[in-house]
Amino acid sequence: MNKRLLGIFIAVAVAVVVIVVCCVMFLTGSVEVRTAGNLALDDGTVNAIILQSGISKGDSIFAIDESAATASVEKANPTLQVVDIERKFPNKVVIYIAERTPLMAIALEPSGNGETKYAVVDGDLKILDVVPVDGTAGLTTISNFTLAGDEESVGSFVTEKSAWLKGIVEGAKKVSFVESRFTSFVKDVRYGQTRVYVTTNTGVTFVLRNVEDADDMFVGAYTYYNTLTSEDQRRGGYIYLADIGWAWSETDVA
Repeated sequence: MNKRLLGIFIAVAVAVVVIVVCCVMFLTGSVEVRTAGNLALDDGTVNAIILQSGISKGDSIFAIDESAATASVEKANPTLQVVDIERKFPNKVVIYIAERTPLMAIALEPSGNGETKYAVVDGDLKILDVVPVDGTAGLTTISNFTLAGDEESVGSFVTEKSAWLKGIVEGAKKVSFVESRFTSFVKDVRYGQTRVYVTTNTGVTFVLRNVEDADDMFVGAYTYYNTLTSEDQRRGGYIYLADIGWAWSETDVA
């Protein structure tokens, strides 16, 4: 055997050995669930999450479909969020779970018995639960806007002409209103064809044009709100975008 053929043979043999070793080393040996914050999950829920993820021992950690695993877990657990799926080489997988924070209550279209129920929605506009009116305490109310659906809507996302609502939530995030800070500041959001009214828990109302840049509108109104030195203005009236910039008015500018 000449040197060239010997070199090729050795290279192929080394490649085969590496592939075999990798196939053995990088097979999933354990799947772990870790939680964020004060979230605690019992063993039954943890085992169910691992099963729902579709990640099994013996599978290659390179073959994990993170998107599919996330979708499956979140569909089965509407109040939970898969924050990350991490591969810890050589053979460990960790699923990071956080609890979704309910922020808003949106009325569902009346059912046959006339009872109005409400969709409990988080910052991603995901429906976490469907509850009667007494289950909406402490949540921001979305008024003059209803959703079609029932209890089967749990786990789905609000998509019915809701870009304006998503914009308000994104605007709130831009000024660091995350999770409970949103509900502690925003009391009610009233939908209108040309304007959206965001009433705060202090009493003043932001008048936002119902446009695609609702996030920037919210940031502008809140920034102006922080410049107000009069407690009377903070406790009532309307903040709106005038020709010369943001302003305060005692009465609605519509």
